[in-house]
Amino acid sequence: MRASSVNSETAVEVGQGLAVQSQVVSSRILQVPGDIVLLKSGDKVPADMRLIEATNLQVQEAMLTGESVPMSKRLKPAPPAASLGDRKCMTYSATSVVSGQGKGIVVGTGDSAEIGQINKMVNTVANVKNNLLYQLEILGRWLCLMVAVIAVISFLLALLYVRLDFKGAFESAVSIAVAIIPEGLPAVVTIVLAIGTTVMAKNNAIIRQLPAVETLGSLNVICS
Repeated sequence: MRASSVNSETAVEVGQGLAVQSQVVSSRILQVPGDIVLLKSGDKVPADMRLIEATNLQVQEAMLTGESVPMSKRLKPAPPAASLGDRKCMTYSATSVVSGQGKGIVVGTGDSAEIGQINKMVNTVANVKNNLLYQLEILGRWLCLMVAVIAVISFLLALLYVRLDFKGAFESAVSIAVAIIPEGLPAVVTIVLAIGTTVMAKNNAIIRQLPAVETLGSLNVICS
């Protein structure tokens, strides 16, 4: 094993408790299971680690647990079924050391780390269409079908009944089809959703995606 002192960008390699020829390397190459990493205040944890030493060590894990208060670490093993925030003997990749010092053994890197597992779950989440988008999609299909039927009827009437030539009948059918298409519908929908977003923002409800306004507007109670 090798022991390394890590900060957010670099690492200094040492060996067997005695400083050897120092070599500054990227912290990314230290993310190998079995490495021993030294942590101190201000460091960014490079990988998931099992602590073997901890002195007043506190780590900010808000991005994983949602807790705004730094977590105090200790060496006592946590139960196997313990939640992420209760694993006091572990530090996790992408978190930062607020105070104290510690030493740990790398046990998880990349997709094996907790932050990697979260990234994998986020990437596998399918884009779910809400009711508004679903209804607009159905409306678009019916409009396309209706426009196509009317255009064909207009073409046949112009060609057979009015006795226009093929070019004139085709131009007439295309003109009628273009006139039927509601070009202002997307703009109207966007304006309505923007107004709904503004109203909800005034009530301390911030929405990132406009179509979510319709979904939230149909809710009666939000449990959080």
